[in-house]
Amino acid sequence: MSIQDTYKKQANAALEERAKLVTELRSIEADSRLSAVEKRERVERIDKDLHRLEAEARDAVERGEREAEVRTLAERAGMASALTGSSALLGDREDEWRTLMPSLGEYRALISESVPVDGGYTVPQEISGKYIDALKAKSTFLRGLPADSIIPFTSATLSVPQLVSSTGADYAAEGQQIPEGQMVWGEVKFDAKKIGEIQWASTEVLEDSALDQRRVIAENLLRDASLKFDADAFTGSGANPIKGIVSQGTSTTLGTGKVTVTYDDLADAVARIEATNGTPSVVWASIDMAAALRKEKAAGSGIYQGGSPTDSPASTAWGLPILPSAFLPAKTVVVADGSRIVVGIRRNATVKVSEDARFDSDQVGFKLTMRMAGVSLAEATSAQVIKAAAS
Repeated sequence: MSIQDTYKKQANAALEERAKLVTELRSIEADSRLSAVEKRERVERIDKDLHRLEAEARDAVERGEREAEVRTLAERAGMASALTGSSALLGDREDEWRTLMPSLGEYRALISESVPVDGGYTVPQEISGKYIDALKAKSTFLRGLPADSIIPFTSATLSVPQLVSSTGADYAAEGQQIPEGQMVWGEVKFDAKKIGEIQWASTEVLEDSALDQRRVIAENLLRDASLKFDADAFTGSGANPIKGIVSQGTSTTLGTGKVTVTYDDLADAVARIEATNGTPSVVWASIDMAAALRKEKAAGSGIYQGGSPTDSPASTAWGLPILPSAFLPAKTVVVADGSRIVVGIRRNATVKVSEDARFDSDQVGFKLTMRMAGVSLAEATSAQVIKAAAS
């Protein structure tokens, strides 16, 4: 069996394992005996294995193609005839032929000297799991959502079922037929969009720095990605890859003279969400309005509405967490039911490291990528956007 056939066999084996996991994934979704939490935990575990097997299959295919390229280069350079005296004997002395040729890693580094973009990126698989949680902690938008609202998916498009209407309920007399209802379903589709960034550092900086620069660079990449996502998750609209919550929610502009959003305005927004059987869970505020809410005092008492300073003042309003965001327009506050918001994650945030993409200049590359989809709001009333008057 040739090396190319070996790599092909490895790729097929990985794809067969992946197909079994896809079947298992479908059975989990259909298993009514499992709770939502159990389903999510199993789906997350299987999702990681799916990504691993995809990577294994892709790597095997690429290795096979690369070995074929190397063989062609060797034959053109006359190395095969120098080794065996006859190119016909090459297949019988494959291992000996390989000792004269660069390994896959060496070959990749050599071609990367003149073409930096051809460098490969490698990273321990376990790092990705760490950065899922870190991304959520760094993203103001994701931090305000319950775990069930963040949905991993395994295709190019995230389809969110949407109940358009439900009718038919009526009174039924004793012994009479119960009226038949009708539900009309639609869907909202979102394409997975990649967010990425690459940073470079010389090996001297990495070696001589008093800080753990590898960790610092990775955390900065993660912070940049979370900020980019937050920008669109809040205010994206029209041609933006991710449509934001402000453009989808119900907006209320306060009357002339009401230049700040108050606790009373939040109470009104909470009531509007509850009127449609929603459960308000989070308050997102622009920087100026977050500051105003934190300093608001009850009339005549001088007591902070959010509690005394020793009780983490203004971190909550009506029992809801207040999360400031620089990406909300000035004078804007959003009260939302997080359970009615859906965000899709096609590929979790991962940081990969390349030590050969700029082999000739002795630089190390750090690359972060993730693929997101959404944001989807079940109904406009579940996100109440409050805008203070300009003057």
